[in-house]
Amino acid sequence: MLTGALVATAAGALAATLLRRGDSWLDGWRCAIVFFALWHFPNVYPALGGDGPEYYALARSLLLDADLDLANDFEGLNYRAVRSETGDPTSRVQIGVGLFWLPFLVLAHLGAVLAGAMGASVAADGFSAVYQSAVTSATFLYGLAALFLIEGALRRYYRPAVAFLTVLGIWLATPLEFYLVANPFMSHGVSVFVTTVFVLAWLRARSSLDPGWWMLMGVAGGFMSVVRAQDSVLLALPLVDLAVSRKSWIPRLALYAAPIALFGLSQIVAWYAHLGTGFARSIVEMNLVSGTEPHIVEVLFSPRHGLFTWTPLYLAAPIGWVLWSRRDLRLAGLLIAGFALAVYVNSLFEDWWGSDSFGQRRLLGMTALFALGVGETVDFLRRHPLFLVGALVAALTIWNRHFAYIYNSELVARKDSPVNLEELTAAQVDVAYRTLLRWDGKIPSGLWVLLYDNLKGIWLDDGPRSRGYRIDLGAESPEVSSWVGEGWFPPERESQTAFRRSRGRRSFLRVPIRSPLDSHVVVRLRPEFTEEPVTIKLRVNGNPSGAAELSPGWKEYVFSVPAGSLQAGFNGFLLSYSTTPRLANPDFHGKNAVVAVDWIELRRIPGVSGETGCTLDCGPSTYAGLAAVERGGPVVRIWRLQPR
Repeated sequence: MLTGALVATAAGALAATLLRRGDSWLDGWRCAIVFFALWHFPNVYPALGGDGPEYYALARSLLLDADLDLANDFEGLNYRAVRSETGDPTSRVQIGVGLFWLPFLVLAHLGAVLAGAMGASVAADGFSAVYQSAVTSATFLYGLAALFLIEGALRRYYRPAVAFLTVLGIWLATPLEFYLVANPFMSHGVSVFVTTVFVLAWLRARSSLDPGWWMLMGVAGGFMSVVRAQDSVLLALPLVDLAVSRKSWIPRLALYAAPIALFGLSQIVAWYAHLGTGFARSIVEMNLVSGTEPHIVEVLFSPRHGLFTWTPLYLAAPIGWVLWSRRDLRLAGLLIAGFALAVYVNSLFEDWWGSDSFGQRRLLGMTALFALGVGETVDFLRRHPLFLVGALVAALTIWNRHFAYIYNSELVARKDSPVNLEELTAAQVDVAYRTLLRWDGKIPSGLWVLLYDNLKGIWLDDGPRSRGYRIDLGAESPEVSSWVGEGWFPPERESQTAFRRSRGRRSFLRVPIRSPLDSHVVVRLRPEFTEEPVTIKLRVNGNPSGAAELSPGWKEYVFSVPAGSLQAGFNGFLLSYSTTPRLANPDFHGKNAVVAVDWIELRRIPGVSGETGCTLDCGPSTYAGLAAVERGGPVVRIWRLQPR
């Protein structure tokens, strides 16, 4: 209901914006970003996981317990706490994420107290679902705010369309989406927000005489240093910039450095309270900082979460930084230097691949820098039709979303393992195939057939533009197993014959047909229930397609299906049986199977339709004109109905 209300509100805002005359901040491009946000928001993971309890415990303990003793916080979250050298529960993480979550935690607590006063069964203890969903939603909103800040900054340099495509790519074609929606309990959404504020404040400070920008930059830098320490490498960029510019630097430096020093001191106090005098060594050890051999090439190009191999869109960023040199050589150099420094620092970790990271998550703090580079590259490509750039961004977005599913499902490898391009491409095709199956009937049939033909191209019919296929039940390939619906037992094998037994009164198949033509559906089966006569019927897409009485042994049964009963795309084949063992005998114990089916095949019969089903040995009075055609090895029998 809430999501519906939000969508309706956004639709109303969009309509009002389009009808309003004059300039408006919420134009069509920004409305599109809002709609993407509303589409994602209901999917934000509503509970804590990963490092989330450690960030959360700091905030909850401060708000509800007014102390820094985390034992009861971890116990309430059912989290196995990290312990200090003295054996006390402690936290490896910094205080910044908890500080950003604190306002949302206050709102959640007030809501829980109010709900409890009104009789609702909501525990106002800081552990219930309302608290956890509040902080994960906060991460998403901080990330969304960063995207809007980036979009506004890019509009200072480029057209709105370029800014929109850049933001969409930075959001949906990178690990950012994953850490805003699937893993919002991590620090990365907050990191992206605070580093974005810092970088954009720096850009404004470079072109403004107002010292307030240096104060804002210092506050953002202080928060940045206590959210993720690795992001602190960005603090050096304004200092180098200020030194090279030769402007009066003392007042600016003071405004810049004071907040950073205050936040840094607060973090040291928190670490000292939790870890004692040896906090520096403990933090280094807990966070796997090796400080030995850097793994720079691996961080960038390794199949094990390499920045560019897992996120191809980021390749546009260094290209854009080089292009920036035409606009501002010093800034271009600083952007490159900031990125290089961040890569070097993160390459010193023992787990330089980021453990169970989706892509190089530790470099998400460089999102604002990436956006500036990607924006410049997109603007450079604008001399070509911009819809081509949009199509590329869309393709990279689809690739990234499918990759996230492959990673999360561990379809190719464990989350901390390498994924090579060959395995990934095959998995991408498989995920795209599953997605396309869900689109059947929801998009125009012609478009669906075109997409399916290029993606898989496996059809049941053997027409001139199709590949021809037989469903070998019990031995179906992975591509075909999804065609087997309800009403079947698991595959079995007897001697050289693989088959599936029917389950209950009906057995369903969902098979793709390329060209709807008059056809025969041939089913090779064996009756499993022989206590009384059984009639089998076939319905195709709900249309009756004949019936036949079963006789003992393996036989082929033919059902005539007119072209009008078929459709281009997936077709529903329903086999139904006049009775079952359990219907005939309520005391029956065992598999409620009527038939065992070996295979099902479609054979084209041009110009003939409407006949009822029967077995192939039903006599010359019904079937005549048997022809055998050699086609690449096996003989394919073609039966033509002839009237008596």
